[in-house]
Amino acid sequence: MILVVDSGSSKCDWIIADKAGKYVAKSKTKGLNPLILSSKEIEETLWEASEIVSFKNLISEIYFYGAGCGTVEANCKIKGCLSSVFKNSKTIDIKEDIVGAVYAATKKPGVIAILGTGSNCCYFNGDEIIQKAPSLGYMIADDASGNYFGKELLKSFYLHQMPEDLAFSFIEQYDADLNTLFQKLYNSRYPNRYLASYASFIFKHKEHPFIQKILDKGIRMFVENYLMLYVEELKNTPIHFVGSVAYYAQDTINKILQEKGYVVRSFIQRPIDELIKTLIFSSTSTSLEKIS
Repeated sequence: MILVVDSGSSKCDWIIADKAGKYVAKSKTKGLNPLILSSKEIEETLWEASEIVSFKNLISEIYFYGAGCGTVEANCKIKGCLSSVFKNSKTIDIKEDIVGAVYAATKKPGVIAILGTGSNCCYFNGDEIIQKAPSLGYMIADDASGNYFGKELLKSFYLHQMPEDLAFSFIEQYDADLNTLFQKLYNSRYPNRYLASYASFIFKHKEHPFIQKILDKGIRMFVENYLMLYVEELKNTPIHFVGSVAYYAQDTINKILQEKGYVVRSFIQRPIDELIKTLIFSSTSTSLEKIS
């Protein structure tokens, strides 16, 4: 059996399938970012995926695509945790989440943008993944990510910029005491995950003109700062967006890109469904090895 894992910083999707492509089990856990979590915390989260662990002795191949897996040290940490649970697995392949996004979106050249808890962008030339700018993370950038929209929402509320009707809805949904917010934020080991949790309010009220302005501003920042780095590549290749934020903000994304003369080829909310199909039915599973 094959286990495919798609892990962001906030959440992690797990799917087991047999060699014929039939789904055997699915699960969701918290994200497994090795830059944030210790080996002990990763292993504890692994065991929480009880539907997956129940098949641990039958899994022969594992393909893990995760945020924070861009270094040898991080890869070794994840691989060690997986091998301690899935002892019979002969293949444990660890790659960055951006590789999983490309793999899920296309086998042909294209520009792939990730908008989830964090944000990222790259160009896939059919063989290699090329990044013209690094993902700077939640403290510096993450334009148009869940983390970004969470911060924008909180600023608008506490700086009294949010319209009264939205502010009332915010107070109904959240504990709006500022000290409580600070305690949760600054005592959290995962502030990006905590901030991104507020993005759900954005998309619950995305038809509100004030929220539309927040979405428009964030998406335009991402397009100008990241997507337009690939303006030459976009002359001949399509754009694909991956991630929950992209999926729920696709109306805004389409509007902004159409203004620039671009059309988005696809929006993929959960890469894992496409990943497992590709791994089982494609013979090109080693084509995404190199990132430059």
